[in-house]
Amino acid sequence: MITTGVGFLAFITFYTAIILWLARKYPLKLYKVFPPILMIYLLTMVLFTCGAWTMTESITATKTALVNNMVPCMVFLMCLNCNVKSILKLGPKLLAGFFCATATICLGFVVSYLLFGRALGFPAAEFGAVCASWVGGIQNFLAVKQSMNVPDSVMSNIILMININYSFWIMILVAMSSLAPRFNKWTKADVAQIHEISRRLEEDETEESGRIDSLSVLMVIGIGLMVVAISRFAAVKMPTIAFINASVWEYVLVSIAGLALGVTRLGGLRGANLVSDVMLTLVMTLLATELNLLQIADAWLYIAAGAVVLIVHAVLYILLAKVFRLDLHTCGTASIANVGGHSSAPIIAATYHRSYVSISVIMSTVGCVTGTFIGLLVSQLLAML
Repeated sequence: MITTGVGFLAFITFYTAIILWLARKYPLKLYKVFPPILMIYLLTMVLFTCGAWTMTESITATKTALVNNMVPCMVFLMCLNCNVKSILKLGPKLLAGFFCATATICLGFVVSYLLFGRALGFPAAEFGAVCASWVGGIQNFLAVKQSMNVPDSVMSNIILMININYSFWIMILVAMSSLAPRFNKWTKADVAQIHEISRRLEEDETEESGRIDSLSVLMVIGIGLMVVAISRFAAVKMPTIAFINASVWEYVLVSIAGLALGVTRLGGLRGANLVSDVMLTLVMTLLATELNLLQIADAWLYIAAGAVVLIVHAVLYILLAKVFRLDLHTCGTASIANVGGHSSAPIIAATYHRSYVSISVIMSTVGCVTGTFIGLLVSQLLAML
């Protein structure tokens, strides 16, 4: 049994790396709907349930310090890589398509909360965190979780809610691809315009020059932690306005700093993606280190609540597609860019047509930028219901 902070961190880091190495060495089709990070998450829960470690004072302090500092640093680095110029090149129609998907997902959470809120103990903050994930990505989920103090005790239910519904949603979006001709005829969509926008995006793409070395990684970590330290110092000086307290201000400030510095030469800082991905993986593993499988009693309710969100999203989005004359593949790309984020959006978009891959990347970037703010607003809206 592990009882020290150093032993705990060593074990967690080691077996996380081993599982990811095995997933890379032996790629399986299963990983498209059951990603390795989810396997790591579930294995961590199993190990804790079996008593592999005890949450001593040393282990708790180690975990708290890592999560509290890595999450805002990760959010900053991901915002740093958001190319605002590329986002604007999508054009009003595609941006409208993306935000229609976002709006219908938010409305889905309102409907689901009204149906399941009482049974689940009115989890406004939890639903807001999931909404942040289904608009942006897991980094936005972690930002809202930390800023709204979502308890770790419900994390297992929330993760199952996110991943099980996400897995089914991917299969539905891929299966619907064959309906594109009839759907496009019904909405009167202009597919040629989409392909032209994609061509321009691909022409403007520039590959990252140079290799990532130790200095690049050190620079990324140093700048990231410095921005977090400055933002945390400034956050406690900011006024508390409604739900925007010091914790929320910290994530608002690191996000703004990332976007602002992203348009400078720092936007091309090599290694930012690498470091943020490592932080994301480690944080996801750490969040499962206090979850007991025997405590998953209400998971089915959370899963049902997530399904209702996606059903409302689908019905309303189909109606909006008719209004904005969106083709089915654009709708699917925008939907998965919200629900799946930057990791799965290009994969699903590629099953439609190569023209949608670059579009999906930019759309998921928009979600990364807006996800935290939308998640915070949704959590407050639900708390008022």
